[in-house]
Amino acid sequence: MEAWARWLPGWLDRRLPQPALVAPQTAPPTTDSSTEDASIGVPGTTGSTVVHGFVRTEEGMPVADAVLTLVAPSGTRLDRVVTLADGSYILSAPIGGSYLLAATSRAYEPWSRHITVGRDPLVHDLTLSPQEAASPSHPA
Repeated sequence: MEAWARWLPGWLDRRLPQPALVAPQTAPPTTDSSTEDASIGVPGTTGSTVVHGFVRTEEGMPVADAVLTLVAPSGTRLDRVVTLADGSYILSAPIGGSYLLAATSRAYEPWSRHITVGRDPLVHDLTLSPQEAASPSHPA
């Protein structure tokens, strides 16, 4: 490369890292779970994990149009999916911990539960109840 193409003011050149001095980090990642757990702050949990299962009716039939949402304690939506034809779903959790799992569907009552996700994927099947018919309006 031409010398003039890399010209920088001296004060800026002294503050920037020199490419020849910057070495890539090639150390393998640590597999010590105790250090990973401590860095996350949630005992017994590491990295991302999943919640999966089936959504069924009270009669055991799959619910194919349910929308499942995983919400963090802060209220942030972490993942949202629509169940497949067989009622199955899979949601991603960034780390193990406590979350709110909510399900909605046009024909069924809304459903929600607090769940706790650990190191391993959590299998969580749920049953939706039919929506109650709206009460008829009374004439005044």
